[in-house]
Amino acid sequence: MKLETATKGSNYTIIRRGFFEKAFGATWTQLPKPVRLYLVNGKFVTADKYAVITIVIDDVELSPLETVLILDEFVEEIVIEGRGIRMPDAVIGAGTMDRYGIVLDPKEGVKVLGTGLLL
Repeated sequence: MKLETATKGSNYTIIRRGFFEKAFGATWTQLPKPVRLYLVNGKFVTADKYAVITIVIDDVELSPLETVLILDEFVEEIVIEGRGIRMPDAVIGAGTMDRYGIVLDPKEGVKVLGTGLLL
């Protein structure tokens, strides 16, 4: 299996396979070519499957559907400056946030400013 050059994982929306199976069932599609991702902890992981899902934030369904990469290998915890931080089951990538206008506000939390909402 030949891998392309690694890219930053934050460019993609990724989800841990165990969580995906629990939340959505085990229906995914194999990627034609695996993607090698470089994660925040400096480790590399390989994604070889994906699914198309609806992202829901505060009971609002975002449109259009989003493609997520499903990871078999997933970092449970990273250490930054000696402090262990548990990783979430899914990471919304920067591209996804831009597409839907998702903003992380330190005072108000997650806000969706995009126009692609189904209300």
